[in-house]
Amino acid sequence: MSNLGESGSGSRRQLLDRRAHPTTFLSALRFDGRRHSFRRAGEEYRAYVDRPSQRTVVLLFIVVGASVLDALFTLLFIQNGGSEANPLMAIAIHSGDTHFVGLKMALTGVGAWVLAAHQCFPLAFRGLHVLAVGYVGLLLIHAAILLS
Repeated sequence: MSNLGESGSGSRRQLLDRRAHPTTFLSALRFDGRRHSFRRAGEEYRAYVDRPSQRTVVLLFIVVGASVLDALFTLLFIQNGGSEANPLMAIAIHSGDTHFVGLKMALTGVGAWVLAAHQCFPLAFRGLHVLAVGYVGLLLIHAAILLS
């Protein structure tokens, strides 16, 4: 029996230590790991974690939800004689509503996801906040136009 125990512990030692290498950018994009923060002071600066923080997830939902509402309001305004202010999105609208919504969701979703994966990088974390505040401001403009 002692041989079984030794082989079991010997095989465990042959496994790679996950802590030997830092989390990479590509693994940070998965959003399915266990680690969402750092244990020691000083580790959190410009490094990746396995999962986004709760604050980052809330900001992602705000950005994506506001982007969906922005697309719907934009289509509503265009049906009532309005026009799109963004030149790239104006081209997409001329290609059709489906192309417009698909391109808008793809660009916003991928951009927000990349910023969320870089949540421990100060510039990206601030950028995600600015994006969320910008979309909320845009929704306020849409509301003002609807009420007028």
